[in-house]
Amino acid sequence: MPPFVRHAAVLLACSLAGCRAPAHMDARPLTLAATMADSVVTTPVAQGARLHRLVNTTLPWRAFVLEVDLTCSRLQALKGGATAVGRTTTSRLLAALPDDMDAIAAINADFFLFAPPGVPTNLHVERAVMLAGPGPKPVIFTDGRRVQIDSVIAHGRLTTNGGDLRLESWNRPAPTRVGIVDARWGVALDSLERRQVWRLDPLAGRGARAPGTAASLDGRYRVRPAVSADTLVFGDTLLVHLPPPRPGSPAPTMRAGDTVRIRLGLATARGPVRITDAVGGRPIVLADSTITRDVDTEGNAGFRNLNPRSAIGVNRARTRAWLAVIDGRQPGYSMGMTLRQVGELMQALGATHALNLDGGGSSALVLRSSGDTTVRVVNRPSDQTERPVGNALAVLSRCIGT
Repeated sequence: MPPFVRHAAVLLACSLAGCRAPAHMDARPLTLAATMADSVVTTPVAQGARLHRLVNTTLPWRAFVLEVDLTCSRLQALKGGATAVGRTTTSRLLAALPDDMDAIAAINADFFLFAPPGVPTNLHVERAVMLAGPGPKPVIFTDGRRVQIDSVIAHGRLTTNGGDLRLESWNRPAPTRVGIVDARWGVALDSLERRQVWRLDPLAGRGARAPGTAASLDGRYRVRPAVSADTLVFGDTLLVHLPPPRPGSPAPTMRAGDTVRIRLGLATARGPVRITDAVGGRPIVLADSTITRDVDTEGNAGFRNLNPRSAIGVNRARTRAWLAVIDGRQPGYSMGMTLRQVGELMQALGATHALNLDGGGSSALVLRSSGDTTVRVVNRPSDQTERPVGNALAVLSRCIGT
């Protein structure tokens, strides 16, 4: 469908639904204190999006910041495969999106494992499908309307004939936690996680993710013993892994042939949440307009010091986002930023909350030309070539044109 036809359809749907028309990006130039940046060059990218090129010649560093009007755009996680395993470049992830999704940009996202390759270290939810489950660090997520930065946990119950088991993980197995693994995980359970494993087969197809909900399970299953081949999960089958019983606690009762019910979703400290897209990062560098203490304690000194960086920030109303990449490890051009400097940059841009993403050679901000799949990396990655990463975060425009 040509872009002008899609744009007309969007406007017609909006008028019929009575929704608010997309806001236009503020045309005023971005102004920063001279101590922050010596020069700022701003270029329109699409309606509701503009690119700022920031230069500090003293330190030195160069940053590329995509400012996005979230009333005119939405964020989507990108993995590039059906499971949590695998790496590819941010450019290829962006270029692979269909033209009718109106993708205009992407930034690399979470830290990832090298073995198995490309598994994100935290939550990955993409278009309401969860590939990798939550870990202990924060994530940025959206319910399709509002963007949040927070910690997320797996939250649910497995009801057996002998009572309830609290589920403590989902697609993030650990030897000490009761958890569920489904086919989206794509990683074989190791010997510690397999000390007590049962296979759960869905009854009458009711074990699949409940329609109309995001990243959730609600279904009944038949229990059968797991065999040696049951290290990976296929189709709608699940594996439940149980830790050794804790001292003084009764051992969970589960027998072959039992019927059990799984109710499992995602939650923050405030309660269950509906998530359509999510990627992880660490640490939160800005919360309620204040630089967090985590910028001085996360990781080792090398991690906190000057490095190439990627980060995302949002304003208090969650109507605007800033996707930033700071080049580094290139003497005379750009040395990078500390975690504290990333927080200060996000403050200066207008963000009230911001999350550090994977950096180093992974840092890449990619733009896509309207109406085709041509992409370009706007920054200069420290590896000289773009590094394959575990996942990315894309910006999809709800309004076409500049």
